[in-house]
Amino acid sequence: MQTLEIKKDIHWVGVLNATLRAFDVVFKTRYGSTYNSYLIQSDKPTIIDGVHAKFASEYLDKLRSLINLKDIHYIVVNHTEMDHSGSLGCLLKEASNAQVLSTKTAALFLKNILHIDFKGKVVEDGECISLGNKQLKFIHAPYWHWPDTMFTYLEEDQTLFPCDGFATHFCDERMFDDRVDDFSEDFRHYFEHIMGPYRKKMLEAIEKIKNLNIQLIAPSHGPILRTDPWKYINAYKDWSTPRKDPNKRLALVFYVSMYGNTKKMAEAVARGASTMNTEVKLFDAANVSPEFMRCEIESADGILFGSPTMNGDAVRPIWDIIDIMFSVNIKGKKCATFGTYGWSGEATRLMEDRLRGLKLNIVQPPLKVLFTPTEEDLKKCSIFGYDFAKSLVSSS
Repeated sequence: MQTLEIKKDIHWVGVLNATLRAFDVVFKTRYGSTYNSYLIQSDKPTIIDGVHAKFASEYLDKLRSLINLKDIHYIVVNHTEMDHSGSLGCLLKEASNAQVLSTKTAALFLKNILHIDFKGKVVEDGECISLGNKQLKFIHAPYWHWPDTMFTYLEEDQTLFPCDGFATHFCDERMFDDRVDDFSEDFRHYFEHIMGPYRKKMLEAIEKIKNLNIQLIAPSHGPILRTDPWKYINAYKDWSTPRKDPNKRLALVFYVSMYGNTKKMAEAVARGASTMNTEVKLFDAANVSPEFMRCEIESADGILFGSPTMNGDAVRPIWDIIDIMFSVNIKGKKCATFGTYGWSGEATRLMEDRLRGLKLNIVQPPLKVLFTPTEEDLKKCSIFGYDFAKSLVSSS
């Protein structure tokens, strides 16, 4: 695929990477991804965003097919992560007359990424720059998911370039959302994995663009959104909006159970916690997607973790839940651990060690039960849950 005119005088000049199966090592991309860059052929020709360094040669060839690179007036850097800025050094060598437009933070990052001198201009939040026959407006969107990020809005064409906003790791050469196969699951997966930890910032940025007439969204990855673009913006707004009852504390109980014994404990813990003015959600860690638990975890006031001990350790599904918590705003949240064991019982201590490392607040000693819980053990579990919920209510 060479280039694609997405609106009159606006060209997609990105690259397809259909064989990619892991983005940034850890992000699964079952249908590959795209690196979307755009050329605005205005009186002052402008590039929006770039591509990964390993595609720089292909990228420059695409640009040369449309324009003399020395005629490029501006290069807008909405975000400096290397999948966008990796090709920038190569582009600047040939586009020697171009001026780089970015936020102040992005400009600082670029100095430490490129290690070359370049002409740059910091644009302020809400600032407009004329391209002669068109005008760009810049909207700062810090922590959309990096601190350097901004959106760019092309006023005459009602087109929003939000970089990683409203993007999807989904490769399909048909490019437009009304032409490609169903990508809704991958769109949500992208949000939860990359944007989810910054839900508050999502809402702040959406508030800034709510009055714009947006007819097309041209993100940095995946399909270009021209069919009801506000559907995608509103989805982000919906997923970012807290669901918690403001009048109740929220406690989560995650457990994994091999033979049902830790499950019995978890159910008793949840019953005890729910006797306070507390909403309690019980999750079998083996049957939920950790990535889709980020919103629940961030909304919770306290979290309980239960696992049996197997080979001197907790069982993997509970670790999967704990492991994704590094990317969630959890510092200071209250927590405690429980579980069954046969002869060693290290699981609760090991979970506590990891939770301390994540800066959570362990509010009570772990509860352990030998093999199968008795009725007396289950009463202790209920009290354990009650005491935990009481600690949440007392701090409200």
